[in-house]
Amino acid sequence: MASVALLFLLVGCLGSGTFAANILYINTVASPSHFGWNRALIYELASRGHNLTVFGVNSESNPPPNVTFILLENVYEKLYSDPTMNMDFFEMNKMGPFAMQLIFDEFVFGVCEIALATEGAKRLQSYPPDFGFDLIIHDYLSGPCLAALAHHRFGKPPVVAVTGYHGVSTTLSMTGSYQYSALVPNHVYDATEEMSYKKRFINLLINMEEEMLHFYSLIPKSNRLLRQYDPTLPDVTEFYRETRLVLLNSNPVIQYSEPFMPNVIQVGGMQITKPKPLPEDLVALLKQAGPGGVVLFSLGTNIRSDTLGETRILAIISAMEALPQYTFLWKFETDTLPRALPSNVHVRKWLPQNDLLGQPAVRLFITHSGLLSTQEAIWHGVPVIGFPVFADQFKNINYCETKGIGKRLSIEHVNTDDLVRTIREIMTTESYRINMKRMSSLFRDQPEHPLDRAVWWVEWVLRNPDATEMMSHGSRLHWFVKYSYDVLIPLFASIALVCHGLFFITRRLFCRRKGPAAKAEKQKRS
Repeated sequence: MASVALLFLLVGCLGSGTFAANILYINTVASPSHFGWNRALIYELASRGHNLTVFGVNSESNPPPNVTFILLENVYEKLYSDPTMNMDFFEMNKMGPFAMQLIFDEFVFGVCEIALATEGAKRLQSYPPDFGFDLIIHDYLSGPCLAALAHHRFGKPPVVAVTGYHGVSTTLSMTGSYQYSALVPNHVYDATEEMSYKKRFINLLINMEEEMLHFYSLIPKSNRLLRQYDPTLPDVTEFYRETRLVLLNSNPVIQYSEPFMPNVIQVGGMQITKPKPLPEDLVALLKQAGPGGVVLFSLGTNIRSDTLGETRILAIISAMEALPQYTFLWKFETDTLPRALPSNVHVRKWLPQNDLLGQPAVRLFITHSGLLSTQEAIWHGVPVIGFPVFADQFKNINYCETKGIGKRLSIEHVNTDDLVRTIREIMTTESYRINMKRMSSLFRDQPEHPLDRAVWWVEWVLRNPDATEMMSHGSRLHWFVKYSYDVLIPLFASIALVCHGLFFITRRLFCRRKGPAAKAEKQKRS
């Protein structure tokens, strides 16, 4: 009898859970860090029993049994060899926000063109239209691209959009979110919350440019390109409007806060895992480090330290040499250096960044201020020095400076004395560590890990594939209507007409009263 009851209980638990789904996961964002962020979700969904077919510009050689990677081959090679694509990150550092928005639009469309021409993309087109995908997940930072084709081909299954980025404005087309120009600096604008009138005016124009570029440039170009592969494809705005949820790599504790639509789920730090054991050479290095501690120096995956140029590299080495009390661990991608390294400086072509930041001996992180790196530093409580180069990196380090957990320096004009002075300031001023520990505590204080939250919401869509209650009607409104310009312009025009009318009437009445009196005075004088 007990065994029968146990069987019924087991059946009931299974019945109330989420079935093992066939998920199509598309990631055409040409960024290794984005792949790392997406991989965390892919592998966690696989561990819950779901089958994932992953089309992307990156792949893994030994994935779990229920994960199949299909590579969109040679996208990176073609992208970086394309003369029309400006991929010089140090030149991009000099660009203003308006030019950066144009580059972003060109980059998204350029990657889409390359990805669609690959043999991997053709394999997706070879699947039978009735193939049973229960859900499409795609990193939307690469635009509609392959995901829109797949959505149309496979009978329009539910869509979940994800991104390792954190700009709410990038969700506009899918959620109907608003641009709060007076409240939040645009993700490519080098500004803080405390914006002057001039900066708020510029921020408004940048936001307008972003929305105009998306609706009047990226979407029309995407329609024309995608219909070359499937002439029956509807307008990609319809694909965007099918988005049930957006999983955004954001968290109000570690960035400027702003309002969200209900179907935007914040999963900031989803990629952060418990630090794994370090390789033996790094363990020995940390043990040998002096009482001053270890400084980790890494500029991420897109910006290579070996491309800094001899002048910058020599300035950095000189700064490290001037601080022998600290041990420096530097991610440097080649064996060729312009001079011999001091005894307190150690270079590696690759470093397990998250695992190192979780070590107590690491007391400072010198970074390019990329979003994932900034999140990992805050999670592990390590103060930062930021060398921002492009896009949101300025915004990330500006926030850290505002909160007293880091300092910003210029990568274009690296100065030995400035770097020495800044390292000393952070390593010897306790407030940086205290503030960062507070931020770390707030960031970690969540009801569940961000990855668990992401999986729960993905499975919510699988359990409720027809539910549209979380979606906003704002995604179906034209931008002119969404921001009430259709109301405000006639309103202000009416007010202007009324004011003009009152002024005209007052002037006529005043002239009439003044006229006879002026005439009598004139006759009297005569």
